[in-house]
Amino acid sequence: MEDRRAEKSCEQACESLKRQDYEMTLKHCTEALLSLGQYSMADFPGPCPLEIESIKIESLLYRIASFLQLKNYGQADEDCRHVLGEGLAKGDGAFQAVLCCMQLKGKLQLVSSILAKSLTGESLNGMVTKDLTRLKTLLTETETATSNILSGYHVEDLEGGSCNGWHFRPPPRGITSSEEYTLCKRFLEQGICRYGAQCTSAHSQEELAEWQKRYASRLIKLKQQNENKQLSGSYMETLIEKWMNSLSPEKVLSECIEGVKVEHNPDLSVTVNTKKSHQTWTFALTCKPARMLYRVALLYDAHRPHFSIIAISAGDSTTQVSQEVPENCQEWIGGKMAQNGLDHYVYKVGIAFNTEIFGTFRQTIVFDFGLEPVLMQRVMIDAASTEDLEYLMHAKQQLVTTAKRWDSSSKTIIDFEPNETTDLEKSLLIRYQIPLSADQLFTQSVLDKSLTKTNYQSRLHDLLYIEEIAQYKEVSKFNLKVQLQILASFMLTGVSGGAKYAQNGQLFGRFKLTETLSEDTLAGRLVMTKVNAVYLLPVPKEKLVQTQGTKEKVYEATIEEKTKEYIFLRISRECCEELNLRPDYDTQVELQFQLNRLPLCEMHYALDRIKDNGVLFPDTTMTPTIPWSPNRQWDEQLDPRLNAKQKEAVLAITTPLSIQLPPVLIIGPYGTGKTFTLAQAVKHILQQQETAPFISAGSSFAPILIV
Repeated sequence: MEDRRAEKSCEQACESLKRQDYEMTLKHCTEALLSLGQYSMADFPGPCPLEIESIKIESLLYRIASFLQLKNYGQADEDCRHVLGEGLAKGDGAFQAVLCCMQLKGKLQLVSSILAKSLTGESLNGMVTKDLTRLKTLLTETETATSNILSGYHVEDLEGGSCNGWHFRPPPRGITSSEEYTLCKRFLEQGICRYGAQCTSAHSQEELAEWQKRYASRLIKLKQQNENKQLSGSYMETLIEKWMNSLSPEKVLSECIEGVKVEHNPDLSVTVNTKKSHQTWTFALTCKPARMLYRVALLYDAHRPHFSIIAISAGDSTTQVSQEVPENCQEWIGGKMAQNGLDHYVYKVGIAFNTEIFGTFRQTIVFDFGLEPVLMQRVMIDAASTEDLEYLMHAKQQLVTTAKRWDSSSKTIIDFEPNETTDLEKSLLIRYQIPLSADQLFTQSVLDKSLTKTNYQSRLHDLLYIEEIAQYKEVSKFNLKVQLQILASFMLTGVSGGAKYAQNGQLFGRFKLTETLSEDTLAGRLVMTKVNAVYLLPVPKEKLVQTQGTKEKVYEATIEEKTKEYIFLRISRECCEELNLRPDYDTQVELQFQLNRLPLCEMHYALDRIKDNGVLFPDTTMTPTIPWSPNRQWDEQLDPRLNAKQKEAVLAITTPLSIQLPPVLIIGPYGTGKTFTLAQAVKHILQQQETAPFISAGSSFAPILIV
């Protein structure tokens, strides 16, 4: 936002007030307020900047003084209510900080003297002066609090906040007003103080004045520090946390948003075969209608040192104006670009990458236009040797599925209704969609021979996606074109027996498998345990000509029953009506089996929720010592049947959390008392509040982590 015009008008108003030209003062104040009024609060996605508030408050105060001098008391009182209501209601110290800054610059006295004269020497036509009196009291308190600050100092030094200008001890903390600072009577009378540098009172008038100055300096900067913390420091962390915890993550971050066309050069995924490499991406964001770009940021910390924002420009299709971008920029804050009434606006953003090592490097760039979802683009560099790239290409070809999977990019998917998936489950399925390009999975990181603190999460994410692709490849062996028998009911086989009947417009479909379904084969085991739905594509009797831009409809059907030779489907009411399905008729369809992705998505989510890898990768250089004491070793509550090693395990498990120990692994052959030992440990855990985490592993006891 270009607020130089408002700032200039405010300064001119101050000069006019000094010359007692009240009509001109009103004119300049009105111009400043109108300039600020061109921008709505939507122009500021966070708190309103202190500079803008300062101009607004100063202009209103000069207007109040001018209206009082021109005897327009009604307008003066209205402005007074406005400035008090807006300034004090926020309760963030910004209003007091602006008044303090005006006092230090010698501007507040102009308003304060006129206000005092009007309230004491004039009747103000009998009107109620409660708000004007309240404002006068506030100005007087501000003047008193900063009365000694200017002696021997420059205002510029104060505003710069340079600690180099301080000559005395730091003032004591916990003070809520500069008036609470006092002079040390003992030091003034005797020239010595037994508390020395620890004394909470000033040892001279000069030290007292400096303390008051430093208090005012903190007051002025308080608002700006809060803004920086809210707008800058925690922006990435807040956005990630919001995306992670949202039940609709696509409403927080999205790769496409309405009204913004994204073009990039080169491709988002790049592979290089040299260790030392450099890469730049240029993103062109065409906004129609025009909108303000408030922020560009690199979201993740993992590979942050390798990425930076190097250039940002804005304008129309032909003319671009470069914006200032600091060196090694990780977050750029904008919102000050004039769009001059254009119906569209183009932003160009340059992202640079540098490395001198092999590896897989990922980063997410976010473009914040002040509304959600926030636009994001993912980039990836895979730096690997020629030999590794050949190996990855071979592995990639081995996992190419036998048929193209149907997804929203190629088909119109009609979900089964009613859908029993919870909101949390839906958010996980959306958040962890498998990458469309295999190039994003078969990267240098997959070849890492060991897991470390730095590569653990990214490598496990990649391996989970590769596992999903491998499972889809096996399951696709059962994909088939088949005659689907439509049923209204069917008999259940096996021990349970009985029958199932379709209701609410739904129907069943039965088809015979080309292979016997058995858990002895990998594909059969996956279908039996991890497949709970199929995609159903009707095969028309006559080949239809597909209109360009339209997609075929694919219907989701849930698996109701599985036998070795047959599978029974539950078909939704919508599918039955659109395909005109009737009981006891056959229809030809293509079927693709769909994995239940939820368990894999939950694993992805668990990876992202790991805050500290220290539990997974403890410091092996430190040898842990299990604390021993006679009272614990020969505790009467310990079962006498515990042997020495079992007692040691119980002592380790029940060690208080204040003593740092790694997880305790209990392992042993059959019948060695693992479960018995754990039972004794649990007994002790129930008798104390703090315990060490432990993991058990054995044949008769499932792995457990107790915190």
